[in-house]
Amino acid sequence: MLKQRQKKSIELIQKQIAQDKVSHAYLLVGESDTEAVATYMAKSLFCTNYNDSPCNICESCIKVDEDNHSDYVLVSGQDKTISKEDVMNVKSRFLQTSLEDVKHKVYVIHDVDNASLVAMNSFLKFLEEPDSNIVAILTTSNINKVLETIKSRCLILNLARVDKLILEENLINEGLDPYNAKVLSFVSKDIKEALEIHDDKLFHNVIDTFHTMKRLYRKGQYVEAGIALQVYGIKTHKFNLKAIEWLCVLHELTYSIQGVDDTQQISLKDLELLKVSMIIKDRIRPGVISSMLIDQFVYELNKGL
Repeated sequence: MLKQRQKKSIELIQKQIAQDKVSHAYLLVGESDTEAVATYMAKSLFCTNYNDSPCNICESCIKVDEDNHSDYVLVSGQDKTISKEDVMNVKSRFLQTSLEDVKHKVYVIHDVDNASLVAMNSFLKFLEEPDSNIVAILTTSNINKVLETIKSRCLILNLARVDKLILEENLINEGLDPYNAKVLSFVSKDIKEALEIHDDKLFHNVIDTFHTMKRLYRKGQYVEAGIALQVYGIKTHKFNLKAIEWLCVLHELTYSIQGVDDTQQISLKDLELLKVSMIIKDRIRPGVISSMLIDQFVYELNKGL
């Protein structure tokens, strides 16, 4: 359960609400559960039956679930870059007279690190002069990409990592191949998302492409491996940004010291492959053209090896 996985953060939120000392801005940092904790917090601030936890059945809780509460605004940078217009929309919503009998107005910005610089600066001005009843809840999986000036104005909650070994074991118990279970435990937040990815044909196409590249790597044929990636990733399967992220994770799992194969001796060439995948993974963000990233992968591959 969420309350068990994120016990410390949830208890802090409960304590602040009980003492009427809710912070004006939070930054939730983690690879998983950020969205769930943000929703939990919003519900807690609106719930009409609140008793240490939101009831999940009152009208306010349901409105948050449906993103239909007049004093709740949700912005996501998961699939697109957050623009200045997105920030201005949040501001304009909260300038309007409240239609609900509530103590707080809440806005949530998921993946705030995917905001444009202009949007971040515009948001910073909003954050610097908060109304007493407005609560901002920001989430990120990469705190290093968030402006220092934004971080300094937020209460930062570092969420506990979901144990990947437990997720891997649960996936194996679901009947998945151990290799796929290992990979999925690193590219998904929970068992539901992992099973959805497993059912995606593109996921298996990425694995097949990686195995082809790996065979060519072993022969020292790095140029040929790059060509294979361009053929499969651009012409045949048309990899999207998520597929490229999966490919990078496969490289990390195979060529890092904590790789899939613990008996594998890591060579200097392997470390170069790891470096290439990490460079490309860091460039993945909404709006980037996937074919361009694949070409950059090939360029870095040939340059480094």
